[in-house]
Amino acid sequence: MNAATQTLQELFDHPTLQALITFARGQGVQLYLVGGSVRDLLLGRQTTDIDFTLASDAIQFAKAFAANIGATAIALEENPPTARVIVKQDNASQPSQLSMDFAQFRAASLADDLRLRDLTINAMAIALENVETFTNKARKQNAFQIIDPCNGMKDLEAGVLRFPSKQVVIADPVRLLRVYRFAAQLDFEISEKAIDRVIAYRSMLSDVTAERCRDELMKIFRVKKAHPYLQQMDAAGLLTQVVPSIKETRRAWVSLETFEKSPIPASLHAYCKEINRYLQEEVSIEINKRSLIKFSLLLGDNLGGIGERLRFSRKAVQFMERLISGNKKLKNIIPQLEQKQINRFLRTYTSDWWGILLYSAVLSPIDSAILRQIADTYYKHILPIYKQGRLITGNDLIQEFRLKEGEQIGDLLKEIEDRQFDGEIRTREEAFAAVAALIEKHP
Repeated sequence: MNAATQTLQELFDHPTLQALITFARGQGVQLYLVGGSVRDLLLGRQTTDIDFTLASDAIQFAKAFAANIGATAIALEENPPTARVIVKQDNASQPSQLSMDFAQFRAASLADDLRLRDLTINAMAIALENVETFTNKARKQNAFQIIDPCNGMKDLEAGVLRFPSKQVVIADPVRLLRVYRFAAQLDFEISEKAIDRVIAYRSMLSDVTAERCRDELMKIFRVKKAHPYLQQMDAAGLLTQVVPSIKETRRAWVSLETFEKSPIPASLHAYCKEINRYLQEEVSIEINKRSLIKFSLLLGDNLGGIGERLRFSRKAVQFMERLISGNKKLKNIIPQLEQKQINRFLRTYTSDWWGILLYSAVLSPIDSAILRQIADTYYKHILPIYKQGRLITGNDLIQEFRLKEGEQIGDLLKEIEDRQFDGEIRTREEAFAAVAALIEKHP
C-alpha cells in the first residue's frame, strides 16, 4: 500500500476502509486484519501494508468488493486464494493509490493459520470491526480482542523475536534471514532459541531462491543502523551462508559502521540535501544507492560473481563496479591532483561520483579540502556546462568546414568538449577558431 506517511489507525478513517467494513457485513463475511498489519497497528508505526484474511474464497470476495466500489482486483495466488484490491485516489491529501491484500486461511481455522506465520509478532489478528478501537492509548484495554495463539503480544511488548515453531522455519527457510531483518527494522532482540534454530537450519538456505535471499538481505542493509544485526548474522554463520565472498575483516566492519554513523563528511555538509537525494535513488526495486554502498563496503573490492549469485540487476552490479573502479582512480589522482584530473574524474563518473567520493572517504582518509574542491567543481563548473550543452555540433562542422561525416568529426567534437570543460573555450567563436587550428595542424 502506498501510504508510508500514515499509520494504520489513520488509514482506517479512509472512506475505502469504511466501505469495506460495510460491504463485508452485508456479505456476512468475517474479515480479520492480520500479520504485519496488526503489528504495525499496535506499534503505531507508519505502514505500507493492509492485509486481511477470511475463511472463504478471498479472490471471489476481493473481486466482488472491487466491483462494488469501482476499484481493480488482481488475483495473486491460487493456493491459498489471494487477491489485491487497488483503489486510485483523486483526493490530493490521500495517498495516490491504496491497496489491500485478501488471503484465505491456510489452515482449518484462523488460529491454526496464524501458527503457520513467520514470527510470533506477525501471528496476530483482529476482527475488522474492532480495528477502529485500537489506538496507542487503548490497545491494552482492548488486548482481549486480539487473536493471539502464539503470544505475539507479549513478545511485541518485550521487543523479542521468536519463531512460532521449528516447522515454520523448515517450511520456508528464508525466515532465517527475515528474523534479522525484523530485528533491524524494529530494533528488537532475537531470542536465544530463535538463534539456535538459525544455526541448526542455516544450511537450508541453499534451497531458497537467490532473489528471495537477496531481497531479505538488502532490506537489512537499507536500515539506517544495520551493522549490529549483520554482525549477529555473521556470528550465527548466516551471513557467509548467503554471501560466501564477504570479507570477514575488522576493517570491513569498521568501514560499514563508520559510514552508517556519518555517511557525509563534515566538509561536504553544505551539500547534504544533494547527497541525501542521491543516496535515496533506487537502483532496482527496494534497493537504493545507500544500501549498495554499505553492501560494497562489507563485500570488499572483489565482487566475486555476486551479481549472478544473488541475481542483482545489471544496473546494481554496474554501480558496485563503478564504486571500486572510481575509488582506484581517485587514489591514483589525489597525490598530484590537478584541476584537469578532477574534471576528467567527474565527467567519467557523471552519475555516481558522489557514491565514489563517500565510499572512498570511508575506506581511506581524504583531505577535507580535496573533497570540497571536487564537489564545488561539479556544481560550479561541470554542471553549468552540462546544462549549457555543446558549443558546436557535427552539423556545424560539416557546414562551416565542408567536412564529411566520419571519425574526424567525432575526434574534433571530443577535443572541443574537453577544452570546454577545462575552461579553455567558452564561446562558439572560440570553438570554431580551435577547430580551424586543429584542421590546419592535422588536415
